Amino acid sequence: MVEVSRERRIEAPPDRIWPLVDEPARLSEWFSFAERVETLGGERVGRRQRVHGRWRRKQSEVDQVITAHEPPRLLQWRHEAERLDGKPAPRLARETVFTIRLDPDGSDTRVRLHSQQEPATALRGVVMRLFAAREIGQHLDRSLDALERVATAPAQQ
Repeated sequence: MVEVSRERRIEAPPDRIWPLVDEPARLSEWFSFAERVETLGGERVGRRQRVHGRWRRKQSEVDQVITAHEPPRLLQWRHEAERLDGKPAPRLARETVFTIRLDPDGSDTRVRLHSQQEPATALRGVVMRLFAAREIGQHLDRSLDALERVATAPAQQ
């Protein structure tokens, strides 16, 4: 298993952060993997969504299904399909699960982003640990930076 986590305390209550996490259209405001997100169908657990973004120099699309939905504390999804430049991506992971956890911390929120990938083969696991884990960690750091900016920005009127 290849796991990468990042955590940050954000000066905003979970109820203010939850819509940024849960609403697919808002993911692109802070989640560095997402330039655009579309809902493919469903609500809460079982909702399907497609994340459009970039992985290195290629256009990426990731089809996801929500596997846990506990407002305003937990959102989790599993990757169903991954494409790079419109073609199936190399299958490095047999399964990818991503979890966003919001825990109250006084009037603030402790936000934890966690990527868990089961390598498709032992060799691919080595490649993922050596190269992909570092890049994923950088994405998670940038995502938390952006989430903090968006969540603590003064409300627009």
